[in-house]
Amino acid sequence: MLNPATPLINLEYILDDVDMVTIMTVNPGFAGQKLIPAMLRKIGDCRTLLDSTGYEHIEIQVDGNVSFQHIPAMVAAGATMLVGGTSSVFHKDYSIAEAIAAVREIVKEVEATR
Repeated sequence: MLNPATPLINLEYILDDVDMVTIMTVNPGFAGQKLIPAMLRKIGDCRTLLDSTGYEHIEIQVDGNVSFQHIPAMVAAGATMLVGGTSSVFHKDYSIAEAIAAVREIVKEVEATR
């Protein structure tokens, strides 16, 4: 898991041993935090690093304000797994089924533009 202040270079020596990298887009601790905008670039930089070094099979999971609003940019940047919380799957205005359907539709739309 890479917290916002953890540089991608820390992955260099462990890539042979991981199947997934988790990028935190907020500082861990509590729900409802705002996304740190620079973390979208970090997701993209991580995808570039993995793809350019022969580790394109490694998944990028994103955790922290994975909201309906931010999911398109996260997926476009290279996220392949999303940790849904109060910003999406457990959003107070949606049932879980409605929220999951909305997330799937958003991801489908982004992937269709690639």
